[in-house]
Amino acid sequence: MNFKPANKRIILLDIVRGLAILGILLINMLFFTTSLQAIQFQLELWPDWWDQTVQSFLDFFVSGKFIAIFSFLFGYGMILMKDSASKSGRQFTPIYTRRLLALLLFGLIHGWFIWYGDILFHYALLGFLLLLFHKRTAKTLLVWACILLLLIPGLMLFSGTDGSYEPNPEWMDQVHQLAAADEATYSSGSWAEIQELRMRDWNSSVVNQIIFYPQILGMFLLGAYFAKKKWFSNITENHSQLLHICLWTGGMGFLFQIVPLLLSLTGTGTTALTDRLEVIQHLLGSPLIGVFYILFIALLIQRKTWMQILNPLAAVGRMAFTNYIMQSVICTFIFYSYGLGWFGQAGPAATTLLALLIFVLQIICSTLWLRYFRMGPLEWVWRGITYLSIPPLKAKKSVKD
Repeated sequence: MNFKPANKRIILLDIVRGLAILGILLINMLFFTTSLQAIQFQLELWPDWWDQTVQSFLDFFVSGKFIAIFSFLFGYGMILMKDSASKSGRQFTPIYTRRLLALLLFGLIHGWFIWYGDILFHYALLGFLLLLFHKRTAKTLLVWACILLLLIPGLMLFSGTDGSYEPNPEWMDQVHQLAAADEATYSSGSWAEIQELRMRDWNSSVVNQIIFYPQILGMFLLGAYFAKKKWFSNITENHSQLLHICLWTGGMGFLFQIVPLLLSLTGTGTTALTDRLEVIQHLLGSPLIGVFYILFIALLIQRKTWMQILNPLAAVGRMAFTNYIMQSVICTFIFYSYGLGWFGQAGPAATTLLALLIFVLQIICSTLWLRYFRMGPLEWVWRGITYLSIPPLKAKKSVKD
């Protein structure tokens, strides 16, 4: 690999971002190939043991963890941009505002015309709230992060709400019919029919995502807190502190994962208690495990062997914006009627294998691209809008040893 990052702090962020791109793709495959109605009402579509096994693995180790990582890195990145602006004598707020407005536009184009499950639109909106915190101290960022991450789980516990529901059979029959209609549209409908359904699903997705806004903003602030503390600037020096946080977040995060699973398997808990713990598992367990993954990788890459193994992820991470959008372009082409029309025909086992294949191709393409260019094409456009200038794209020629 010809590109060489400036320091281990940057390579860590790129590696983690690249891994997050993989994790997000693994989870998004369900949404690329399954009706939103079927997902929302948890219809059992793939009962075979291999699909159930793969889905259980994804639920335990992947679901919610990597979008938490992505959110963490978004907040971390804001502080890095602020520090960079300060060093260069630029005003940070106008720069970051343009960055968010451009992201908002990209998110709308992505959600309206490519794939309804876009997250960029939500990140841009919440980014304006994040901007209010850029001058706050590390302690203030941590306090607000904890408040926001605990807000919804706390409200659920005190209100007695577990988020479960028992739809009547007649309604479920209608859901099956709606899911079948969605599958027919995405797999064999015209562009106009797909576009109409895509907009309808985008509206539903936006409404569904709002409930997670406190969690996303909380992870933004947690990432900003870590950036303020500068723990990743010198991982060796901060090894003890990072190891302590790594063990704590991993222990607590997986405890939240395991308890509801054990109660369900042993039948020792009530349905209401198990359902409530499962929701809290996603809202608290997933963010904690996300932080654990980041810290675990930070400690792991201090070893040369692991740095060499994980280094290919950095190329994907440096082009995370481009790769995220390209995943949607590739997968909608595979599953929608204007491409191969495979919508509804692949279960979790098949889509996971496909996701891994796509990601391997992204590693190869990203590595080749970065041999000749400084950044991904969408990153280049985004940076140009952010700084109101045309940034250099071609990579500097390096002298090979």
